[in-house]
Amino acid sequence: MKIQSLMFIPISLIAITSSIAWAGESLSVEHSVVAIEKDRFHGWPANNGVWQWGDEVLVAYTQGDFEIDRGHNIAGRQDTMLSRSKDGGETWEMFDPEGFLDDENEKYKAKGKKPLTEPLDFTHADFALRIFATGYHGNDDPEGGFFYSYDRGQSWKGPYSLTGLNDHPEIKGKKLSPRTDYLIQDGKHCRIFISAEDPEVEMARLACIETTDGGLTFDFVSWITPEAEDYRAIMSQTAQISEEHFVCAYRKIFNGERLHEIEAFHSVDDCKTWEFLSTVKVMKTHSNPPALLRLKDGRICCAYGDRHVGEIRVRYSSDNGTTWGPEVIVRDDFEPMGEDPDVDEPGRKYVDLGYPRLVERPDGKLVVMYYWATAEHPQQFIGASIWKP
Repeated sequence: MKIQSLMFIPISLIAITSSIAWAGESLSVEHSVVAIEKDRFHGWPANNGVWQWGDEVLVAYTQGDFEIDRGHNIAGRQDTMLSRSKDGGETWEMFDPEGFLDDENEKYKAKGKKPLTEPLDFTHADFALRIFATGYHGNDDPEGGFFYSYDRGQSWKGPYSLTGLNDHPEIKGKKLSPRTDYLIQDGKHCRIFISAEDPEVEMARLACIETTDGGLTFDFVSWITPEAEDYRAIMSQTAQISEEHFVCAYRKIFNGERLHEIEAFHSVDDCKTWEFLSTVKVMKTHSNPPALLRLKDGRICCAYGDRHVGEIRVRYSSDNGTTWGPEVIVRDDFEPMGEDPDVDEPGRKYVDLGYPRLVERPDGKLVVMYYWATAEHPQQFIGASIWKP
């Protein structure tokens, strides 16, 4: 394993208290730096995944050279990195396991990808699964695949193929673009939530797939979102409410001038069928994917980056995503660099942030991880915020 030479490791927690217009209370939030390196850009935890074992949290993200550019200030080779915290997100260490994802490729294509020959044990105490495909930073494999770990992400085995999936009539001929969104059902049964794109119309649709034999083969279960020609449904995160009830939030990107959204669908028949549930957030400029988590107290929390105002925000639902409470501001000290080329407002800065992942600590505090920039650290880094919901 290669340990990066880093600034600020270990990184001390920086505590702040911010006032919010929610129930007349103030929210006490503690921030930490998950990953930072001079002249390097860090981004997109939602593209890469998060895993948790009690107070131990592992999050993945993309790293590249920092270079001012249209859209994202990243250049050169884009590598997938990992950071680990053993104290619930307060301090972190970056590392890059050998043989994981893009070690050999500037834009990752799975060389030597093969079918799994021995079934996985999804209930192994130290198990982690990483899904990869195409269509996002550092990844380019339209058939998709996976890596797995039995030592909490210290080392990984793969790449392995999603055997059988691309031959299914509903998937055949489509380009897969999933992130890591899975829910373990038992030792051999795992549900995975993906996006699949029709290359003829270039529109993405969400689907549920599964393996019931420990990853030896994969099968199509159902479409989550309907066929559409005016938007792309991508970057899901799914919460399981009960044995047969699932809630899936995703990033809905419209063509043309219509505002983008975070939308939720749900299934009450064990993922066989899905229907629209609610709109979590309408984005005024650009868009951001959701991080969705069912809390121990039964509420659902949805976190996202709001690029219009430069903030990390969350909303809570007490009725399994049917309705949502007011927005709660978790962080608001973003400092942008460069003008936004896609918004017709002279002088408006490009706010490149968010893509969160979210976990709940054993003590009930939430930890959200995202990419960010401040006046002190203007080059994008991975940050985390900790608070009691």
